Amino acid sequence: MRLGNPRSCGGGTWSQLACILLTLGSISPVRALSHSDMRRPLSGQIAPSAPVFETEEHVIFGQRVSVAKGNNGSWSVDTVGGTWHVWHYTAILDRIDLPLWPDSMLNARIVLTSEKCRDRILLPPAPFMPPRGLEYCGAHVSATAKPDSEHDTRHMRKWMAELMGWTSSTSSGRHPSLLATAGHQSSRTEAEISEEPALGPDAFIDLGNSSIYYFESFGAQALDVNRPGSRLDLGHFALGSQHPLQALIAPHVMHQGKKWLDNHRVEIGLRRTSEGFVKVAIQVLSLMHPAAGISIEPLQNATSRIAWIGPTKMTKAFVQAATDSVASPLDIPDEFYAEHDTTTQSAGTVDVRTSDFNSFHPSLIVSAHADANTPLISDQCHLDTIVMLPRTYFFDPYQLYELRDRLGDRYEHYGPIELERPAEVMPNWGSLLHLNQRPHTSALNATIPIHARYRLPPVAHERLVGYHGEPSGSSHVDLELLPPLSAVVCPAATAKPRHSVASEKDSVLRALDMRLALFDELGLWPVAALEPSLDAETLLRMPVGYAENATLTQALTLAVLFTGTLFLCLAARKQQNTT
Repeated sequence: MRLGNPRSCGGGTWSQLACILLTLGSISPVRALSHSDMRRPLSGQIAPSAPVFETEEHVIFGQRVSVAKGNNGSWSVDTVGGTWHVWHYTAILDRIDLPLWPDSMLNARIVLTSEKCRDRILLPPAPFMPPRGLEYCGAHVSATAKPDSEHDTRHMRKWMAELMGWTSSTSSGRHPSLLATAGHQSSRTEAEISEEPALGPDAFIDLGNSSIYYFESFGAQALDVNRPGSRLDLGHFALGSQHPLQALIAPHVMHQGKKWLDNHRVEIGLRRTSEGFVKVAIQVLSLMHPAAGISIEPLQNATSRIAWIGPTKMTKAFVQAATDSVASPLDIPDEFYAEHDTTTQSAGTVDVRTSDFNSFHPSLIVSAHADANTPLISDQCHLDTIVMLPRTYFFDPYQLYELRDRLGDRYEHYGPIELERPAEVMPNWGSLLHLNQRPHTSALNATIPIHARYRLPPVAHERLVGYHGEPSGSSHVDLELLPPLSAVVCPAATAKPRHSVASEKDSVLRALDMRLALFDELGLWPVAALEPSLDAETLLRMPVGYAENATLTQALTLAVLFTGTLFLCLAARKQQNTT
């Protein structure tokens, strides 16, 4: 199932090329996807002639780590205390069961993250990790167009929908959502899932003119990440065993016959090469539980390396390729470590409170305050806040415009401007509001009005797609909003992660580059995160009705209409008689 090594191809140039193509077609890691030709190299181009089509790198970051090479080519790892593990994998996909890559699309990305669903993470972040708390727990699916392409996202939407499997109908004739496909909708009934509208190209929202974005949250209970000793297979949870990309998210890290990584974050990136092929890059960030004799097996027919790095620049670091018998010292530049760690120190607090939470027109009171000693608010850096709503509620863009002085001149609203349609027929996942404060402004205080979408009555007490909360009574349903995300944002030139400087000197460190979901699509480079308030109030209560009362309601409505019409006719006749 892995791509072949063209080193085994002998003969002349044309023989080598034919061997490469035959190898790609027969033992590709995505052979399960291979039904329609996706590569179609550009005119005059040939297949890449790199010596290897697959590369993988394991990077272990911990206090006490020892690695030994086994006789069978695998590595044996002993860890004491919590340890971070990063697996970075790249490959060229020669064939895939999808339409031809859209000419206007630059890249596609899927980010699966679980950190904000975890009660407490005892292991401190590594220097290469971005500020914590700036990625919602869930699946982030996005695509970005080329800068010089026409701003038409229809082809990107269609391609991404097929990539996610949203165009494959279920046995009920409807299309599954991302999580329904994985079979992890434990908090929802079969009736709810079967009544969901089809996910498709319109599930995405536009982020400006160049990107599309979809989000679906995970539930902490369904993830089961807060149980001691739990090890989450995040790709299997979110994508399911039948999704074609799931087979690629498989670092071979085992202990006593069990998978030994607790996935915190998975990123899958797709990009078309200049030759017309599609390159996939996968990064898996995991917690490696302490144990002796953890087995890491290199992938067949791939260039594999392992590196282990200590938490300070005083500790030694090593790197070893699968073909090497001994490890070599790894020079970690001083830029990799920082004196002032903004990833662990909060830059302030962000809070949200709902006003008139049980009405059809509630408000969100959002406040964000950067610490006075934060040196990051300057002419170049500013405070940014993101507020997200599910499709059951929406922002009124006309009201936002009236509040522009309080929100900031550079606020952006993303999502459909549809004020009257019921929630159940809205195809998109939701909407978001990006508040960009002026330079030297370290605080945000705004009251933002929102509106509830009309709901169709539930059938037989089953909550449909519009009802994301659990019913708390016979007349309403509760919903907990996601808290706002707030960060100090700087231009890319000044906010370049410190390890990126180091990664230019060694490809092992390039495997550690992480780009935050949503922030990257918005072109933002956060350098410090504001911590959500512990006493935030995010409850919204929506009045609803029941379908069994529909007959009575219709009868009473007709009776009132008939009575009113009769009264008007009698009044008009009486007025005519008097005149």
